[in-house]
Amino acid sequence: RDLHSFPTRRSSDLHITLPECTGSDTRQLGKNCSRSNRSQTAGNYDYLYLSVPAGVTQLKITVSGGTGNADLYVSTSSWATMSNYQYSSTSAGNNATLTIPSPQAGYLYISLHAASAFSGVKISTEY
Repeated sequence: RDLHSFPTRRSSDLHITLPECTGSDTRQLGKNCSRSNRSQTAGNYDYLYLSVPAGVTQLKITVSGGTGNADLYVSTSSWATMSNYQYSSTSAGNNATLTIPSPQAGYLYISLHAASAFSGVKISTEY
């Protein structure tokens, strides 16, 4: 058989469903988990955080689903806002992925800003 006739699948084509994060603080994200059903009124922030251990080679933060428009901001120093961030994704809707190569160990402060009111949004962290 001609092996070149088979379709190939890129890893970006695969959609992995991550489990819910288990910490009792619903703002806390973790390794390979999600927080679902996030919501916020227009102009306000939904604040989350992640403790990144030493040695992480790549961190992926994904926002998906729901209605409205949640913009993603990430800061290494304090709560992320529209004027205080190192990484952001502000495209229309709620589908965004930020990939941070070799993030520093320590806390990342992650905010979903309601460009318009949003609800039912899921945020996931993978490393």
